[in-house]
Amino acid sequence: MQNKQLLTEIRHETTVTAYGTDFNSVTGKIFQLMRKQIFAEIGKPIIQMESEEVYFENVNIERRTERFMFFFWPREKVSYTVTARIVVKIKYLDIEKGDF
Repeated sequence: MQNKQLLTEIRHETTVTAYGTDFNSVTGKIFQLMRKQIFAEIGKPIIQMESEEVYFENVNIERRTERFMFFFWPREKVSYTVTARIVVKIKYLDIEKGDF
């Protein structure tokens, strides 16, 4: 283990779907979910993650009009569902629990 290069760099592709009422918050949720998913998939100590490519595969916008007591004060509600494919460059330490 001593004097052995442990830092490994890979490119990893993941697909994530997020839902929300504001497009900016949905975009933030996509990257939060991406980080969680990558930590679970890699399972090793991650040093750095850098998004290299981002593709919005599917963007659904749902608009509906709500009214108070069916007639008064109409307002439009908008919700977004975004599916993104993200290519990430990951640097992690290639160690196992039994290596010590």
